[in-house]
Amino acid sequence: PYTTLFRSQNLKGYIEDQRTARETIDVTLPGRRPRLGHRHPITLVRERIEDIFVSLGYVIEDDREVETDFYNFDSLNIPQNHPARAWQDTFYTKDGYALRSQTSTVQIHAMQRRGVPVRMIAPGRVFRRDTPDPTHNPMFFQVEGLCVDRGITMAHLKGTVGEWLRRL
Repeated sequence: PYTTLFRSQNLKGYIEDQRTARETIDVTLPGRRPRLGHRHPITLVRERIEDIFVSLGYVIEDDREVETDFYNFDSLNIPQNHPARAWQDTFYTKDGYALRSQTSTVQIHAMQRRGVPVRMIAPGRVFRRDTPDPTHNPMFFQVEGLCVDRGITMAHLKGTVGEWLRRL
C-alpha cells in the first residue's frame, strides 16, 4: 500500500508538473499578431471588373465626385427641366456644385483629357437622393464603359459584354 501511495503521489506530481510547464507563459516572447481584416466584397468585385477590362485593352478612369452642373448634366445633354436636376433628386452643395449622380461625368473629363480613340471604364461611387430601403441607397457603386473609335459596331459591344460576363 505504501508503494502504491508513493507511486500515486509521484504520478500526480508528474501530471501537475507537466500541466504547469504546458500552461506557463513566457512574457518575453512576442505576442500573437492580431488577425488582419479582409477587403470588402465591393472592393473585390470592383478589382475583378477592372482586371477583366484592362486585359481587354481598356483603361481605368476615376475622377472627382463633386461636379459642376456642366459635367453632371449639360455635357450629358440632360435638359434644364429634367427631374434629375431637381434638389429632391440630386445632392447639391451651398456653392451650387452637385455630388455626381452617374459616372458619365468621368467619361467627359477623360475625353477632354485623352481625346479619341478611347477605350475606358469608369467605376466609382454615385449619389442620388433616395430614401434608404432594401432596394435603394443614396450612395451606390456604378461602372460605365466607353469605347470610341473608327469601325466600332454593336457587335463589339455584344462581344465585350459577353466576354466580361463570362470571365466575371
